Amino acid sequence: MSSGKLAGGVIVQAPEGYCLDQSSTRRGVTRTGLVFASCVRLQGSNEFDPTYGHVLTVTNAGPKIDLSVLSGYIKSAAGRAALSDDDQSTGIVIHETKVTRNAVYVEYTDAARPVHLGQRGWKAFVVVADKLVLLGIYAGVGVTVSGIDGEETLRKFAQLILMEAKKFI
Repeated sequence: MSSGKLAGGVIVQAPEGYCLDQSSTRRGVTRTGLVFASCVRLQGSNEFDPTYGHVLTVTNAGPKIDLSVLSGYIKSAAGRAALSDDDQSTGIVIHETKVTRNAVYVEYTDAARPVHLGQRGWKAFVVVADKLVLLGIYAGVGVTVSGIDGEETLRKFAQLILMEAKKFI
């Protein structure tokens, strides 16, 4: 299954090669967040894994917000602390922030995240209709997610979610 639904009605379609990790959700629980992992790995197959072991997450982040304001907030000490695994801004280094019409993409390093999970990664804050959703990409297995690979994967993920939302407008 390569799609899921968040509480509030946002339908999430994952990029090719990613499937919903059913073990990360419980039946009957409102889905405020979803985890997508490699279909190959979830099936226990030895086939080629086009995801390189990366894990994608999507979470409800609140109501729609002005993305330029959000971009400024992310660069502040409070915003960096919100990105951190330990709620401290001192361990966050923001390498790049890009603002588009529908999203803010952030490449950053979080020194609080365990090294084996990859301290460098990407997040995207995406406006979907009247909601804000937060996308993340992490190194589930393998090398840290950074550079163009992380950005391209998150952009594909965001586009799939936005295309799904347009079907219902």
